[in-house]
Amino acid sequence: MKRPGTTPAVGQTVTVDRSDAAVFQASKIIAYVILLVGIITVTLSAYLVIVSYTNLPHWDEWSQIDFAANRKAQSTLDWLWSQHNQHRLVISRLFLLADLRWFHATQVFLLASIFIIQLVHLLLLSWSMRVLGHWRQGLWLTGTGLATFCLFYPSQWENFTWGFQTCFVLPSMFATFSWIGLLLYWIHSKEHPGGPRPWKYLLLSIAAGIGASYSLSNGNLVWPLLAGAALLLRLRLAAVLSFLISGAVSTVAYLNNYYRPASFPQSSETMIQTLKYLVVYFGSSWVSNNVRAAEFIGCAGLVVLLFVILRLPSYVRDGRPFPIQLVLTLLFCLGTGIVTALARLAFGIPQAFSSRYQSIALLFWFCIGLLLLGWAVSLHEARTATFLLVQTVLLATMLLAASRAKISLMRARLQGFQLNAAAMALVTDAPDKEQLQWADSQPDYVLSLVPYMRRERLSVFSGMLPSLLSKPLNSVLSIAVPDECTGQIESIRPLDSGRLRSFRITGWAWVHKNRRPPSEIVTTTNGIISGFGVVGDWRPEVREANRKVTSNYTGFTAYVRETGESSPVNIYIVLHGKPASACLFATARVSTLGLAGLGS
Repeated sequence: MKRPGTTPAVGQTVTVDRSDAAVFQASKIIAYVILLVGIITVTLSAYLVIVSYTNLPHWDEWSQIDFAANRKAQSTLDWLWSQHNQHRLVISRLFLLADLRWFHATQVFLLASIFIIQLVHLLLLSWSMRVLGHWRQGLWLTGTGLATFCLFYPSQWENFTWGFQTCFVLPSMFATFSWIGLLLYWIHSKEHPGGPRPWKYLLLSIAAGIGASYSLSNGNLVWPLLAGAALLLRLRLAAVLSFLISGAVSTVAYLNNYYRPASFPQSSETMIQTLKYLVVYFGSSWVSNNVRAAEFIGCAGLVVLLFVILRLPSYVRDGRPFPIQLVLTLLFCLGTGIVTALARLAFGIPQAFSSRYQSIALLFWFCIGLLLLGWAVSLHEARTATFLLVQTVLLATMLLAASRAKISLMRARLQGFQLNAAAMALVTDAPDKEQLQWADSQPDYVLSLVPYMRRERLSVFSGMLPSLLSKPLNSVLSIAVPDECTGQIESIRPLDSGRLRSFRITGWAWVHKNRRPPSEIVTTTNGIISGFGVVGDWRPEVREANRKVTSNYTGFTAYVRETGESSPVNIYIVLHGKPASACLFATARVSTLGLAGLGS
């Protein structure tokens, strides 16, 4: 009987009865389906990045703007080395600096980098399956498809839509580089015991360990794992000392002038809560906001991990580097989960469902899935049928999880809309502090950075949009036929400030010509552009009430600066084309908060 994922030796006779041939063919088909699901997942995540894109910094990402605006307070090296919560983000901040200097802090470079990092990690894992695991054909396709799915599954949408999150995806990639360097050194030392030592692999492993350490605090977990693995693999004393010394130097440097984070929980009750957080952290990959179900799934995963750890010595005796790589990754994920639980327990167990943690949780389940595949292939009896069964279970799990992707997509789109609305408030110079809380919990902090951003043309001020304020609309856009669009104002709210009074206008809009929501809104007063807005808020009731509207994302938020008493404000949809045009769909008198002329 032919073994899945392997090819017979030259001249070898392989006897396969009809039933086995059918099973093997089914296994091959499922392998391609799993790979296809993985490719679709990548496409969906790319779509998620595009539709939720915002060039406005978000929460921790304001640090790059703050540094640029106040760089006299500290040098670039000081800023790179300075502590961020419990982390030193040297590598991650290099990405922020590149985005700031060469891409005007628009997040395009950062979001593209996150995607590329995940692609590189995928290539590493697929390569290690083939080279370290000697996986071929259906087995390799299945493993690669599963890796693609787990690395790009949209449940980790925060990591794909928030440029700051380079720090979340870098440590895992660097850790994989470290394991590969270690195992290549081990393999070469075994195959050529009397030959020259492959120090390049050892240097690769150490360099990757340093990269992991200075991307996020969990990267420091690489060092004890490397040293422990080196001892388990019985590497030369020089290699073991290399890891120990490198890890010690890196850790001492890391802890230099380090502000101590929250202490380790002391009470038994807190320890139990920490354990609950940990199991929910891993179990949340497959359920939404159901703590009990997540606890059950997470406990099952940890039980499997315990069994795998007990199997680790046999992997070493049998000379199987790829399962060792998977176990090291599992231990890295476990350590990350423990560190996260200790640091974030104060926010409550439901916080373990945060989408950004899924980059680690899904990597954990990926490793378990691959070990399960390897176990199915290693069986001597009925291995083809068992392999097919494991493939089917994995495919069913992937499809079940895919049914939740719509929720992640919706959350990403809505957050992107709210951030873009905050961006329009800044461009219009409308101090909507309530909206700015989507960008940062301290709106005054954001407003204090706006003059610098405007002067240096950073982020929301990097394009042409800010320069269009106070220009005649007909000098920028042609006027389209009103029948091409429709919409309605739902609310008008004044925004008090020390400057001219400004207003926030909300409602919904639709383009008949393209049968889709618009992306941009322009407001005018007496024919002069006085504000901007964006479309994409959740409005299912509009779709239910209008048969021609086929999207739930039709809500808009727009801003206008008041320029005169009782001046009517016209609200236009921007229609992109050649040439671009503006379609009037509503009019309001904002100075009296009237709703005159709702609709075109």
